[in-house]
Amino acid sequence: MDRWLLALASPKLSAVFFVIMAAGALWAKAPGHSATLAMLVPFSLLTLNLLAAIVTNRRFRADLPLLVFHLALLALAVTLVVARLTYFEGQAAVTVGTSFDGNLIAEESGPLHTRRVAELRFTNLGFAEHQPDRGRYRTTYNRIRWQSGDGRTQTADIGDDVPLVLAGYRIYTSRYRGFSPVFRWTAAAGTDEWGTVQLRDSNNGAFAGANDWTLPDGRTAWLMVDTDDPAAAREGAHVRTNLGAGGEAQRLILRIDDARHTLSPGDQLELAGGTLTYVRLDSWMGYRIVADPTRPWLLGAVALGVIALVWFYARIVFRPIPSAPSPT
Repeated sequence: MDRWLLALASPKLSAVFFVIMAAGALWAKAPGHSATLAMLVPFSLLTLNLLAAIVTNRRFRADLPLLVFHLALLALAVTLVVARLTYFEGQAAVTVGTSFDGNLIAEESGPLHTRRVAELRFTNLGFAEHQPDRGRYRTTYNRIRWQSGDGRTQTADIGDDVPLVLAGYRIYTSRYRGFSPVFRWTAAAGTDEWGTVQLRDSNNGAFAGANDWTLPDGRTAWLMVDTDDPAAAREGAHVRTNLGAGGEAQRLILRIDDARHTLSPGDQLELAGGTLTYVRLDSWMGYRIVADPTRPWLLGAVALGVIALVWFYARIVFRPIPSAPSPT
């Protein structure tokens, strides 16, 4: 048993960790390969190496700050493994004035994540982009509404750096946003259906969004916002709300088969299965939804390791200098 512990505690095994970690990172880049698996193997090896080193190395037990530092490294390695097994990251898009219904555009998570994202509910009340005098960077703040655990309605502004925390999930705005026209479909039987179409991301407003769309009667259409020059219309503007939706540039270009139609709000289009009415132009905001229950533990392990290192080296720097022997 001692021989196995000494082998696990070997510094050579620590060097093997870095080699396997690099190989795993390259392996995980290939399509279909699991980044979680690529991370679990080397970090599990590092955990065994650190644990064996702490048990077998007498110096660690005799030097408290050195022992605390290696225990912090051990806690960090274990927490990173647990974090990879329990993490969640997803993307969603919500039209202004509507609520998140649990549907995601994309998501990935660890095998032990308890998925509760479908229970989240919040409403997109609109967003504003603050553009500096120079440069392309825009600070985006999105006002949202939700109900707290006690049933009270809450509102707040979130951004890509200020999240809303709900049920352990952190909800950020993303750099993706676009137009979302609102339509009313009146079937031949007289029933009405309302819905929105989220057009593709408008590349931060550099050009109008477009998208394919399946009509309620089953036919495929192509839809685009028709603006003369959206970039020029914003020249010199410092604050833009909801991509400018609701302003004068609200026309749509709708192509069905070989027919091309230009629609303004209120226009109706008679089709074989019913009547399509273009109601108004809204916008949608993209969100990044993240869950990492180990985040406080990761920060705590890093802080503990830093404190132990400062403690260890402070004793060396500030230890008293022995006095010279007196001449005889």
